[in-house]
Amino acid sequence: MSKRLTFIFIFTFFASFLFSNQSVYAKHDSFLENMVFPVKHVMSHFYDDWGEIRGNGNRVHEGIDIRAPKGAPVVAIADGKVNTISYSDSSGYYIAIDHENGWLSLYVHLNDDVEGNDNLGGRETAFAKNIYLGAEVIAGQIIGYLGDSGNAEGTVPHVHFEVRYIGNSFDVYEHIKDSWFRFDQFIRFPKRFGLNLF
Repeated sequence: MSKRLTFIFIFTFFASFLFSNQSVYAKHDSFLENMVFPVKHVMSHFYDDWGEIRGNGNRVHEGIDIRAPKGAPVVAIADGKVNTISYSDSSGYYIAIDHENGWLSLYVHLNDDVEGNDNLGGRETAFAKNIYLGAEVIAGQIIGYLGDSGNAEGTVPHVHFEVRYIGNSFDVYEHIKDSWFRFDQFIRFPKRFGLNLF
């Protein structure tokens, strides 16, 4: 009888922990429902590669890779403040934007090339003008340019897009699909959005 009670106690403890964790993850995430698609280019494409095993089985992919022509504008998905603007050997040039309440978006492998010369670019080819640490950005604002810097060298140009909540990667694939649909509709039917581009 005591084993059964112990099992029930442990099960109840873990179940309550899991459900409380889900409610924590749901807090302040409403901005994701209206997020802007991270790449401003009609030739963008992606699939659900969040959680794929990478690096010869050594790591899990904690973002979505969005492919587009090199130099395509990368935009902020929502209003926020530039939290990080940096370079590392693995990430290449990257930006992180703080959206408050524990939410952060990351844009990795930005462009480091100039036309005709691979890897001879730098911060000026990776980041948009007026983007600096602490800069306030608005949804849809260009923050950088898509590329293949860092360990993405030699791959199809893409931006590794990731959203984190309190330091943990958060699966936003469904939100990205929804934002792509809105972007696609905007491009094809601008008059519906109150714009006349012609």
